[in-house]
Amino acid sequence: MVRFTFTVLFLSILFSCGEKEKQVPIPSNILPKKKMVQVITDVHIAEAEANLRTLPDSTSKETISFQKIFEKDSITKQQYEESLTFYIDHPVLLDSIYTQVLNELSKMQAERQ
Repeated sequence: MVRFTFTVLFLSILFSCGEKEKQVPIPSNILPKKKMVQVITDVHIAEAEANLRTLPDSTSKETISFQKIFEKDSITKQQYEESLTFYIDHPVLLDSIYTQVLNELSKMQAERQ
């Protein structure tokens, strides 16, 4: 979980240092920002659960079932990959998405405490 948090914070800092882009239209084949936030949040939750199920001294790692995430969020692997590529190519948008993902994960964590 610490590694995940560090990675997200690092990416947020990295992307926030870039030049600000003008408003970029999101193509129709790309998941809207709100949907992408939901999918990335689900990916990070699945990743954390897999890490929790893996013993610290184990050489094998638990795998994430992306197909279950795609089914839950009613998307295809192709939609996810194309959307992720698009947002990676537009770091200001990706930074905005990750800000919302962090907010969602923080809310979920607060609700569990």
